[in-house]
Amino acid sequence: MIQSALKYLLFALVLASLSLPLLQRNFRFIPAWPLDGSFQSASEPEFDWNDWFDGNFQSAEETWLNEQIGAREYLVRLRNQYYFDVFDMAMANGVSPGKDGVLLDVGYVDAFYGKDFAGEDVLTDKLLRWKHVQRGLDSVGVKAFLALAPGKGSFFEDKFSDFLKDEHRPITNYEFIADFALGNDIRLLDLKKLYHSWNDTSRFPLFPKGGIHWSEYGVAHVCDTLRGYIQSLTGRPLQKFWYDIEISDTARGGDNDIAVGMNLLFTPNHEKLAYPIRYFGEDSTITPTKFIVIADSYYYGIMRSGFGDRVCSYGGFWFYFKDAQPSHVFPTSNVEELDILEELKKQDVLMLMMTEPQMQRFGWGSVEKLEELLYPKTESETTL
Repeated sequence: MIQSALKYLLFALVLASLSLPLLQRNFRFIPAWPLDGSFQSASEPEFDWNDWFDGNFQSAEETWLNEQIGAREYLVRLRNQYYFDVFDMAMANGVSPGKDGVLLDVGYVDAFYGKDFAGEDVLTDKLLRWKHVQRGLDSVGVKAFLALAPGKGSFFEDKFSDFLKDEHRPITNYEFIADFALGNDIRLLDLKKLYHSWNDTSRFPLFPKGGIHWSEYGVAHVCDTLRGYIQSLTGRPLQKFWYDIEISDTARGGDNDIAVGMNLLFTPNHEKLAYPIRYFGEDSTITPTKFIVIADSYYYGIMRSGFGDRVCSYGGFWFYFKDAQPSHVFPTSNVEELDILEELKKQDVLMLMMTEPQMQRFGWGSVEKLEELLYPKTESETTL
């Protein structure tokens, strides 16, 4: 009797489990838990006989139906948690768990080993053009400099899993660029070198275990260095800034963005991090220094700190030399649609900043464009 009851109970549980996605899809009795990260959702395909006969319609319909399964986001997180706990794998594009809970982006590891080296000829051409641009901007009163930001891969070399370990190539993009700049009168702020030197004495993490960018605490140090460098470059004082520290057991904002993007049931977050509470001087005798930046996403931390508009006078941020931010500074968000040279002439300082995986794409096309604008070809040169 008891065995029969158990059989019915187990059968009912199996039926309930199989029915759960269908019930959730129709009645949505479990709260939605949207997945994080960047991905493209499938749209419902429109029927077409040609697509039917070549199989594209069936494939698209299958993909779309798969995304309509009830409680799919819970099932995805359950699968991701299983692989993370059992196999130490991250089911997120380009993410690999390292030792001691450090999460790494494979692109940063490749940059550390020099696997993405762009080549001496390519980088030499870019750097000579940048030197040309630097000289051209000097002539219109804009001080341009190159900043090399650290990557999380080189910072956590000792945290690589066996899966990630590889052999160093003869040279990396960072090594070539830094050496070339120092030997060829290119203004350089080597933030990577500085950042690594701070690691031994830093009281708090300079890179969060679960984030892809430098920590907010590290950004405060970078801002302090940046302020000193710009003052030295222009010979003009900037507004002071200082900060207190607030300790948190919970990573805030982007300090846990890799972990959040892994879409787990239980997001790892086991680290004390320091968060600066910033203060800014308001010396009315200081003439504002206008500051504009071409950079990758590492600049967002500096931008959010208030450095651009409270320490300097905000000129803006050209993200990958494509998106002009913030919107109230420029007439359009598309850098290509701006009068680029006229916008630059309004500034006092231009910083071109790249982090290690981005150095293979030196300048994202900005160097060639600025050289073209600063040194327009004559009609005869164009004809040739």
